[in-house]
Amino acid sequence: MSQHAMLSPSSAHRWLHCPASVPLTRTCKDDASPFADEGTVAHTVAADALRTGSDASAYVGACHEVNGHRWEVTAEMAAYVQEYVDYVRAIAGVRLVEQPLRIASITGEQGAKGTADVVILAGDELTIVDLKYGRGVKVFAEGNEQLQLYALAALQEFAGVEAFQHVRLVIVQPRLGHADEWVGTLPQMEDFRQKVAQGAARCRAAIGHYNNVGELPSEYFGPAEKPCRFCSAKASCPALATHVLNTVADDFVDLTKPIVPQLSYAQLRTFDNTTLACLFGATELIESWCKSIRDKAAAQLLSGQPVPGYKVVQGRQGPRRWVDMTAAEAMLKQLRIKFKDMYDVSLISPTRAEKLHQAGVIGDRQWPKLQPLIHRSTGAPVVVPTSDKRPHSPFRTRRISRT
Repeated sequence: MSQHAMLSPSSAHRWLHCPASVPLTRTCKDDASPFADEGTVAHTVAADALRTGSDASAYVGACHEVNGHRWEVTAEMAAYVQEYVDYVRAIAGVRLVEQPLRIASITGEQGAKGTADVVILAGDELTIVDLKYGRGVKVFAEGNEQLQLYALAALQEFAGVEAFQHVRLVIVQPRLGHADEWVGTLPQMEDFRQKVAQGAARCRAAIGHYNNVGELPSEYFGPAEKPCRFCSAKASCPALATHVLNTVADDFVDLTKPIVPQLSYAQLRTFDNTTLACLFGATELIESWCKSIRDKAAAQLLSGQPVPGYKVVQGRQGPRRWVDMTAAEAMLKQLRIKFKDMYDVSLISPTRAEKLHQAGVIGDRQWPKLQPLIHRSTGAPVVVPTSDKRPHSPFRTRRISRT
């Protein structure tokens, strides 16, 4: 039996920290996003290129259907995928692409499997490589639950092939210009195996409450920014709602009564920078939760389900456009509108020029000649956790954002 695992490697970051998310997400419709669909196409191109020895550019113009939507491989996608393909090809060893891995003996879920983008066998080193095509969140290899779970399964699968002494985990995010590696020892992998076994046991206990999720004890929930980020049950999770409201309201309100009137009159005390750090660390989770609540309320109303006190109205109109561009152009000419008034002509941007270079319109010898003419402003200061690998910048008195 091979099935999509409930305790899958790709969601290990969630279920290891929040066992309750397993039964909760089973009650939610998991709508595929266009970003995920685009990533599926990029993974398909990458896998085909690695299997056949072709470059990704050979797939430009090819069309793929994902979740009922048609996607065309663009020169831009091919260029990004090629960066990943080149990175993988530079790693020596026996390369296994889109490798199925059995995880049932690790998670205890019967018949469960996962699929690693690339597994490379090289003497005493086992390498797991993962393509992350998204550009929203930078992902690091150290401590990555998904790749460690793949590594455990691969160590088990190929134990009789090589005498592995360590594993290398590699994440490549070409659209962010980011690649990260981490090397772990077999004892570290064994420690992680024990962590997975304990976490999976808690998940199985939580699944036992599937028919009455409301009875799940609080210790099965683990609301936090990372596990909640892509959780489909975010808008209906009682623990996350309580966590957010407690963080926002602190001890100023009674959560059993309407929140807004109480907040309007709450006397906010001053707090030191330690408290500020705690509150700041919660902002991404709170913002994410707020968006999920808006989305769920809209979905309920649009499906005809009442949400007391709210309704759906027509939003702001979109920008005007010509129904028929050719007919509009002909009419403007008939009206004797001058050329300079009819058309907007502007020079392409450096970003557009780079895409033309990637597509081969601007050649490799021509592209360097444009570099002295390109200026890129210095990035604005942003607040990040101290664990971020970027060096500290001693900015003063400048407006700071968060990224």
